[in-house]
Amino acid sequence: MPYIRLSIARPRRGEEKRLEELFRQLSDMAASMPGCLQSLVLKPHDDSGEIARISMYDSEESAASIANNPRFMSLRAEVHLASEAGHAERAFFSI
Repeated sequence: MPYIRLSIARPRRGEEKRLEELFRQLSDMAASMPGCLQSLVLKPHDDSGEIARISMYDSEESAASIANNPRFMSLRAEVHLASEAGHAERAFFSI
């Protein structure tokens, strides 16, 4: 059953390009690893300034394995520094 992870963040002032680059690095890294079916970086059509990353995995176990990779964890820590408080991390199962 596919497992989806969605991250939505708003960059801190002056961190717009940095946050987008971090999301791209996370997306590219996830997409290159076994178990990741697809990973995308998204921007909304509105002017909210938010940026999102959505990744689809073949299982929760695959997602957890990728998320626990030391480099992946390091990039996620940088995302928290480059984004405003309230960064959303959600996970979904297909039904």
